[in-house]
Amino acid sequence: MKQRLLLLSLLLCLALTAMWAQTATKRLVLWQKSGEKVYFDLNDMPETTFENGLFVIKTNNATFQYQMDNVLRYTFEGTGNTGISLLPSERSISLSKEGDEVTMRNLRIGTVVTIYAANGTILETKHVTDNQPLTLSVAQRPAGVYIVKAGSETIKLLKQ
Repeated sequence: MKQRLLLLSLLLCLALTAMWAQTATKRLVLWQKSGEKVYFDLNDMPETTFENGLFVIKTNNATFQYQMDNVLRYTFEGTGNTGISLLPSERSISLSKEGDEVTMRNLRIGTVVTIYAANGTILETKHVTDNQPLTLSVAQRPAGVYIVKAGSETIKLLKQ
């Protein structure tokens, strides 16, 4: 009798754990340099943009603005594994830095690469036309933070 009760309890715990995993909240998490985390439910359809030195998150319900200087990063939680893996031709971009130049490899033909100032202003746009590495230079730009968007990848550069 005790074995049956123990087995039934174990099965109930496993079932509850599986149900919880399926209903885990899917959300965008904004990590601030102060250590504070701000959560946005993905059901609210948050859209992120960079405008005039601000990190802007627009949801179905409201718009939120954060100074870029105070933002450490943003991530997603509860999205789980989709079971989709990258094909060899879609592998992640690799970077190398030399002086004021950054070289990007593994970009797919047709990828648009855009350099933004920290305030969201587009500074330069390039299109990948072949399988050769693409080199970006910030040598003629003032010291500061630059954001490079290449396809679905985003990279932050700091020129000192």
